[in-house]
Amino acid sequence: MSDITLYQFASSHYNEKARWALDWKAVPHERVSLLPGPHMLRIRKLTGRTQTPVLVDGERIVPDSAAILAHLEQRFPEPPLVPADPADRQRAFGIATRFDAEVGPAVRLAKFFDVMNATYAAQAFCDEQSALTRAVYRASFPIVAGVMKRSMGIDADNAVVARERTRQALDFVAKESQATGYLAGGDFCIADLTCAALLMPTVDLSDLGGPLRVDTDEERRWLARWADHPGVEWVRGVYRRHRTR
Repeated sequence: MSDITLYQFASSHYNEKARWALDWKAVPHERVSLLPGPHMLRIRKLTGRTQTPVLVDGERIVPDSAAILAHLEQRFPEPPLVPADPADRQRAFGIATRFDAEVGPAVRLAKFFDVMNATYAAQAFCDEQSALTRAVYRASFPIVAGVMKRSMGIDADNAVVARERTRQALDFVAKESQATGYLAGGDFCIADLTCAALLMPTVDLSDLGGPLRVDTDEERRWLARWADHPGVEWVRGVYRRHRTR
């Protein structure tokens, strides 16, 4: 049994960042998939907060995907995620920090507004749960959804802004990767992992190591919204080359 455990949501893009880094560095670990809403009790006991992912490494508890990547880079330096060149390193951290702060929340808000309902939630978050758990979660989801909408500011006006920010992020990765295929220097690094993971919800990546696709009308419309954008092809390319399990 590994002494490293990742507490996660199965389909969350911030959680995907942590999963990807663990897999990229081939770190043996266990994953505990939680349900949004009921997860709060367990995560609050670990961190005093409610956000996932949380990495437990022996006696060390590391909340937040960016902190998890920093911890893994220090403890498992090979293969590296941080560029050796100082200028590339500064650029990589700048891009990753901006996407963490601005793009990740926008993508999440936009997608939740467009697709989130009890059927989607039961498929997206309960894939590893029992049939009974899925049924109970689907029935109780209106309560969970109300909490999510209030805490994240999910409404029609904010969704318009979030969709535009998502599109701008896709524009950015398509443009900035033209020279080398990557965002900071000529190799895969923390910037590419962060941007591809946080844009993951705009792409069906179930064939390339991403979360399983949720087959609902809302999800199909959401994916069709972005399907022709060149940034989507960049995300798929990064997953194809670098998303190892």
